Amino acid sequence: MTSAYTIELRRSPLLTALPVLIAVDLVVLFGRSRYWIGVWPEASAAAQVVTLFLGPALAAVSAWQAGRSSRAGLPEFLLGAARPAWRIEAVRLAATLTLGLLAYGLGCLVAAAVSVREAGPGFLWPSYVLLGAATLVVFAAVGHLAGRWWPSPAFTPVICALGCFVALLGLPVRFNVLSGHPDTRLGLFPLALRLLLALALAVLAVTAPPRLREADRDLPPREAPWRIRGVFLGSVLTVLLTLGAALPAGELGTPRPASAVTPLCARADGRAPEVCVWPEHRRYLPELTAMARRLDDATRTWNGTPDVYREAGLRPTRLGDRGFWITEGHARTAAVAMAQQVFNDAVGRCAPPRKERRALQALESIHLWLEYRATGQDPAAADRGVDDGTTPAGLAATRAARMDPAGQRAWVAAERGRIDEETWCVPDDPQ
Repeated sequence: MTSAYTIELRRSPLLTALPVLIAVDLVVLFGRSRYWIGVWPEASAAAQVVTLFLGPALAAVSAWQAGRSSRAGLPEFLLGAARPAWRIEAVRLAATLTLGLLAYGLGCLVAAAVSVREAGPGFLWPSYVLLGAATLVVFAAVGHLAGRWWPSPAFTPVICALGCFVALLGLPVRFNVLSGHPDTRLGLFPLALRLLLALALAVLAVTAPPRLREADRDLPPREAPWRIRGVFLGSVLTVLLTLGAALPAGELGTPRPASAVTPLCARADGRAPEVCVWPEHRRYLPELTAMARRLDDATRTWNGTPDVYREAGLRPTRLGDRGFWITEGHARTAAVAMAQQVFNDAVGRCAPPRKERRALQALESIHLWLEYRATGQDPAAADRGVDDGTTPAGLAATRAARMDPAGQRAWVAAERGRIDEETWCVPDDPQ
């Protein structure tokens, strides 16, 4: 078995294409985005996302490799081989998986190497790495089975690659996650189902009976032992059961309890509000504490402004999560949530009647002004890639943010005067 495996490894077309696959892995890893660098769950998800491309490529190579003997006209060799057919197929699939997982593993190591300096304690989350490996095994097995039954040198690999790519994007059963946030982890049961599906498909691909072609009908039949037939039928049943259970099992991601970690908290100075984040988001803490200090400076005359800002997931309430989000490495989403919390704590949740258009505009203008003050940037820079700032509320907030401090205080007072806070606003309930 070892010598056969070595031969298959040397003859695999994936061996020649391995440098190209590694290059594709790295291009996808760094070309899609780089915000994941220095955040372990995001780096783990980014390393796993490359299977969107490696999976279909591996399916195509696996299909070509599995159909090689049939294209060479060697069914008699397989029938007369001393080793059982399933062992021969298992060796071929193992060689393909070895090279495919090697390319994937190198990408994971690179993601870890560039993150380790900024990310602090920890490492890649094993659940994401296992999910990516399971995806590769699934599509390598599908390609192997397709290559055995339809050994076309071009048509079958191309159809496998395209079909697997469409399946990854379109099937209701998800095999990938596009980002990894620290308040979310992969559920053990959905992940276990995908790992079991990968194992069952691999077993099915190597134990499935060969498709008898017209040219091979005169060859003496070679029946597989009953135990191999039983394993094949068991793998088919397992595939059907795992696919049927995957949808009811729910999404891959599940909330991560805040009790599992000790949040990192800091403040810019002694009188500034405190900011608490998940430990994996330590790299954003200096920027967030600066936001909290700028908001405090802008609203020092307001009563009831928050003493602490928490990242989403650290303290959920029965009415939802009042924490801020960091979306794909952008702190602007945190500024939006922090500005909302400042207004809600100081004024309340306001809902002017729809006919009061000027009051609604004033409400939106104040929120945008708070966001600009939180970011500490000129509105044109803060809105780059987010908003064109051409709405009436956006134009008003932009003009206000460029005023001197006294002008800004007067503008805010005038805008708040357009809102009937006693009638339209109710105190925010943090519970």
